[in-house]
Amino acid sequence: MTDRHVPDEWTPGRTVVFTGASVITMDPAVGDFVGDVVVTGPTITAVGPGAGASAPAGALVVDATGTVITPGLVDGHVHAWEGALRGISPDSDIMAYLNLTHTTLAPLMTPDDVAIGERVTAVRAIEQGVTTIVDNSHNVRSLEHGQAVVGALREAGLRAVVAAGVGLGQPDAHLHRAVLDLRDSTADDPRIDVRLMELFPSVAGLTFAAENGLGLVAETIAGMGDLDAVMTPELLGPHVTLDHVLGLADAHWRAIADSGAAIALVPRSDPHYGLAVAGPVLTANRFGVQEAISTDNEFEYGSDLLGELRTLLITQRGQAYAAAQAGSADAPRPYGVRDALRAATVGGARAAGLDGTIGVLRPGAKADLTVFSLARLRPIASHLGAVASYAESQDVTAVVVDGVPRKWNGAVLGVDRDDLVRQAEASRDRLLKQVGVEVDGLRFSGALELPS
Repeated sequence: MTDRHVPDEWTPGRTVVFTGASVITMDPAVGDFVGDVVVTGPTITAVGPGAGASAPAGALVVDATGTVITPGLVDGHVHAWEGALRGISPDSDIMAYLNLTHTTLAPLMTPDDVAIGERVTAVRAIEQGVTTIVDNSHNVRSLEHGQAVVGALREAGLRAVVAAGVGLGQPDAHLHRAVLDLRDSTADDPRIDVRLMELFPSVAGLTFAAENGLGLVAETIAGMGDLDAVMTPELLGPHVTLDHVLGLADAHWRAIADSGAAIALVPRSDPHYGLAVAGPVLTANRFGVQEAISTDNEFEYGSDLLGELRTLLITQRGQAYAAAQAGSADAPRPYGVRDALRAATVGGARAAGLDGTIGVLRPGAKADLTVFSLARLRPIASHLGAVASYAESQDVTAVVVDGVPRKWNGAVLGVDRDDLVRQAEASRDRLLKQVGVEVDGLRFSGALELPS
């Protein structure tokens, strides 16, 4: 895995065989093993001990000894357009965040500003082993803004659900037409799926999505919208992904379970913003709903899907033990490391509408792989535990998306990071100056206070 020439030799259509890895497939029918993963074009063609023996002559063989290969990680909910706004106001609560982003800065952003933010988020995703994002792009102020989102993600090489929407209180008369135009313009791109994004689910939005064969993503928090009207099996379905899912009644959870709708939890965001002490993972467990996990945004804390995975694991275990100790008859069992990894793979695939296509390693699935090096983690006995409880972004040695290497030997490919940082800082500084804020004044600040 240290051969720097592999990306150059990995030509389109050439079969690539990873050999000797600890492979965690997340598919119970396939199981885990030490052996091979075979990729041809955008597809996994074989997995298992000795699977590479049947590869065609001329296949590129990669010695993956000392690594763990998992399905590509999936970030089930992220506002990628905010990427250049990292760390502007680390202490903000939810209302301050909404005011600073949706009301103040978002309306000032050009399509170029949005594209820069998307590229920053995409690089951060690839660095940490994420191959797919559900991009809740709620700053599609025009078709051109939406096209900038799509263009940036295509350039980055990520697989993405582009859920186009607008911010709180922002004009939306153009949105449905823009979503359809974006959908049509990406119809031939297997890595991009366009959906409608709503800040809270509405009957009109769900109906529009269903009538036009679209998916829908929505923030779903009690008190935001008429949940009784929308949380029904008739309006929901596998094409719908609900984020946060806070304060829902049992009837709403039954509708999610019965309809097959997906959910994306945000283990760090909810307590950080004061929305909840912890996400409703135990409730999801009780209703048999598989959760995805997500990073939400980088406005206040760093994107880290592995950190979200561990927060979910700790939170669920603590709550499950507490429920059992309190005598709860339906206390879910405490999570193990495989359960947490399932949320970042299988659960994420559901949130992206790609259940069985990504999130697993098996023949016929998309060739989305995350490869972890064990070098820095040794001594380590459980390789499953190494991924779920020990690994960090620096341990992700390779990332493959749709059969194309996007990170190799620890470096993101095809990105001039210094230039991207310069563009992001220039975009950020220009936006802040328009609202009377100098970035140097934020150096030792926890919260951005707008001039009166």
